[in-house]
Amino acid sequence: MKAVVRYFVSPDVDLENFRPDDPENFSFLLEAIVGPSDGEGEELLQLNVCTLASLTSTVSSDRIVFGRSLVIVGTSKISEILGAVRSAIERVEAESWAQAASRLSRLGFYEFEDYE
Repeated sequence: MKAVVRYFVSPDVDLENFRPDDPENFSFLLEAIVGPSDGEGEELLQLNVCTLASLTSTVSSDRIVFGRSLVIVGTSKISEILGAVRSAIERVEAESWAQAASRLSRLGFYEFEDYE
């Protein structure tokens, strides 16, 4: 079973018209809606996209940053960012959706990862 991206959304930015004020210093939450390639259904995978300058600023103020779910970018071209994220997600394959979802949680915060 292979994971596929159904679509991307962001509560922080308009992905279709993304043009950050400072292309060297920005961050936003990216949500990938993912599902199995051979079936229906979709679930949420959240990733934090940021530039190195944005991360440096956060470290300067917070002193410590945990890196899970970070996508550190050197471009503001949304097509490149989404393409790279899509590629990483769609490389995930497993024998079951539960196994694929477990692997997806290594990339970002998976909607049901702590669900029991």
